[in-house]
Amino acid sequence: MVPLRLLMKKGNWRQANAPLRRCLQASLIALEITLAGHTALALTNALTITTTTSIDGRVSNQTLNYGHAYTVKVLINNNVTSDGSICRGLLQLPPQIWAFPPEQILSAKVVFYVWQDNSGSRNVTLYPLTRSFVQGTGNGTSPADGATWLTYDGTHPWTNPGGDFDPACPVVGVKGDILDPDLNDRFYYWDITTLLKTAASRTELQDHGAMLKMDETPVPASGMPRAPFTSSYDPSYPPAYWPSLQFTIAPTLCNVSISGGAISFGINNLTVGATNTIECSFDLATHAWTAVSSFVAASASTNWSETLQPGWTKAFYRLHSQE
Repeated sequence: MVPLRLLMKKGNWRQANAPLRRCLQASLIALEITLAGHTALALTNALTITTTTSIDGRVSNQTLNYGHAYTVKVLINNNVTSDGSICRGLLQLPPQIWAFPPEQILSAKVVFYVWQDNSGSRNVTLYPLTRSFVQGTGNGTSPADGATWLTYDGTHPWTNPGGDFDPACPVVGVKGDILDPDLNDRFYYWDITTLLKTAASRTELQDHGAMLKMDETPVPASGMPRAPFTSSYDPSYPPAYWPSLQFTIAPTLCNVSISGGAISFGINNLTVGATNTIECSFDLATHAWTAVSSFVAASASTNWSETLQPGWTKAFYRLHSQE
């Protein structure tokens, strides 16, 4: 259920949600809008993450670019039979996410699929970057036209080899259930909702991107803990297995107006197939709500209107959504 309340009142108008203020056009009666309540039926979106690469700390690979590689490698080698080198993944979020203000984003998570997860007990943590990177078009090739272990664009060095990131904003990945025991494959999830709602980390993610980094200490006594995440450049996997940003956004109002004796507004970000009921009350203290309209969302957006009755000085509206 997603309650949505509108207060119509004669006199000056106030708007608690600043990003919506630009959508309001009040004439005879002022409008005040608040959003609250359960968000289970908010619109869910999935956007493919196409800007990814790996940076490899092995001496022979430090100048190579992996911008179009089939995997985003995150790993650490042992120091016994190998060299103790590490790989880290870099990504940029789809640009569409920045069209939504922080308060409208209810949840957001980065999702990667891994075939043969060999991370063991080690975490894979997401950090906002503090320097932008160039993806490049390589697949373990040189000369590099994008990020490497030593450079953020194939030419200019990172402040710290291996990428510049914000250690104060870690998000530990959640390992999904194993999908096939023979493959040991699964999805990883990083909940970045808080990062998108916090000014500093939101700016870092928007301006620079993020890093995926495995627990690199202690160095393993043997083996190579690794998570070779599938990139969107692997043609053997359908889009459902590509990296993605999955997020939900709250229903919003736009083009609210009072004209010709009626109130009308648009409702965006509805869940298709959900039943929505608009209710009205004239006194919140009485907790008396009356259903005035009901509809099944055929698309993510719709328009609604109602005739205002003579003598109204204020009224409250709310939207309930349910499957």
